Amino acid sequence: MNFNISTHGSALLLVLTVLLTGTIPAYARKCPDDCHCDLDLKGRFRTVCNKVEWINPPLPSFEPDIEVLVISNTRHPINVGPQFQYFKKLEILRIIDANVPSVGDRSFWGLVRLKTIDLSRNNITQLAMENFRGQDNLIELDLSRNRLDNIASGTFAHLKELKTLHLIDNSITEFNQRLFLHLAKLKHLDLSYNSIDDLPPEVFKDVQDLKILRVRGCRLSNINPQIYNILSHLTELDLGQNQIKFLDKEEFKDLRHLQTLRLDGNQLSVIIDELFIHQKGLTLLDISRNRLAKIADRAFENLANLTFLDASYNKLSHIEPVCFRPLRNLQTLNISGNIQLDLGEMEDTINVIKNITGLMVADMGTLPLNLFSPFRHLSALNLSGNHIDNFTLQIIEPLNQLEFLDLSRNQLNGIPERYATQLARIGDVKLENNPLICDWCHMGPLITQTKKVGLRWQELPRCFLPERLREVRIDGLHQDGVEDCMEVIVDEDHDAASTSHNFLEQAGSVSILAACGLIIFIILAIIVVSTALCLSRHRARYYTHED
Repeated sequence: MNFNISTHGSALLLVLTVLLTGTIPAYARKCPDDCHCDLDLKGRFRTVCNKVEWINPPLPSFEPDIEVLVISNTRHPINVGPQFQYFKKLEILRIIDANVPSVGDRSFWGLVRLKTIDLSRNNITQLAMENFRGQDNLIELDLSRNRLDNIASGTFAHLKELKTLHLIDNSITEFNQRLFLHLAKLKHLDLSYNSIDDLPPEVFKDVQDLKILRVRGCRLSNINPQIYNILSHLTELDLGQNQIKFLDKEEFKDLRHLQTLRLDGNQLSVIIDELFIHQKGLTLLDISRNRLAKIADRAFENLANLTFLDASYNKLSHIEPVCFRPLRNLQTLNISGNIQLDLGEMEDTINVIKNITGLMVADMGTLPLNLFSPFRHLSALNLSGNHIDNFTLQIIEPLNQLEFLDLSRNQLNGIPERYATQLARIGDVKLENNPLICDWCHMGPLITQTKKVGLRWQELPRCFLPERLREVRIDGLHQDGVEDCMEVIVDEDHDAASTSHNFLEQAGSVSILAACGLIIFIILAIIVVSTALCLSRHRARYYTHED
């Protein structure tokens, strides 16, 4: 009887749901045993199949009205062919990391609602125009991380509504001139991590309304200026991780709508005057990880709208105040890893940017203790890898508006009481890779704050010493299990604490000392042997003379 009531109740609920929403709920639809079915954030019926054994989808087990289908990490190669025409309402199809060797002709014929096809992380080597016939409404196509080496002209000609195309990390070495034929509505093109070497301007004549172009990691040593003339509507350009050594003053003169420019990971040695003079709307500039020894005084002229600048991990030794003066709206600056940059001698430059809200100065060595006195609005600060210890932690004392602080990879073995309260007020603090000693003397103040207010940090710090508490998070410590004060740290623990951050550095120092000692010993041995030989010869001559 209970079964019947339950059954009738479920049926009634199903009917009401259909009447009120006009849709059949997910729990009432078919779902294969080795898949998961639910509704996505937009209320579309979704089926996700992961690590399945089949080669072709067992169609009778699927709901025909699937709107989102995801197949990934399959144990056998999936055939992409006409079987997918079974899903007439399909809007998104993702077949990822499924060892797909090829795409069959007209595989998606009749799927007029299909907006997204993702075939990334497969083994596709060739494409043909017939693969995408009937896909007049497709908006996004992702073919990244396959084995494509040559794509014929007009391959995507049926995709006249396409707006996004990803061809990342394939084996493409050159592009045919009319590759993007009929893709006049394309806005986002990503060709990154292909061994292209050269980009012929003719390739882009069919996509002149492009907004985003990414050619990161393509071994490019230069870009033909005609490309910028053709793609004058670009708002984002990514040239990172290439082999560009020099940029001419007129390099970007045609890109007057550019908002984001990434030049990181190239071989630039200088940023010349007025290089970005025509990019008045630029908001993000990344010139990190180059070989920059100099930024010219007028390099950032006309960049009044720039909010983010990354010049980290270069060879900069000085930055003049006049260089930063045009950056009136700068909010975030990253100068990490410029170990030759003496921040103690940059007081005038710092005063120019004192209103920024984000600053990254990681891997800079020893920092001046009064470095942050001028900064009153900092909300995000990265100090990782700077040899900061319990004493030099006072560097953060003037900063009362921090919401994020990175103190990882330093030499902190505890948090003094006067800074524990300050850190507890910060939304997120990183203390990873510090030799933290979990006793009441070193970590007691922060442990108390943890129990008192409950830290909101994404990752709470873990103990390094004593050894029995190693890798234990401080919120997992019990009061009776924490020692009052480790007055004597055994040699092993002391060595471990002192080497947790700089083991290689200290090991290197020991090796150098040992090498020096060996050299001195060898020199002394040579001197002793040489002296003995001289005396021996002298005696021999003396006795010969006497004879």
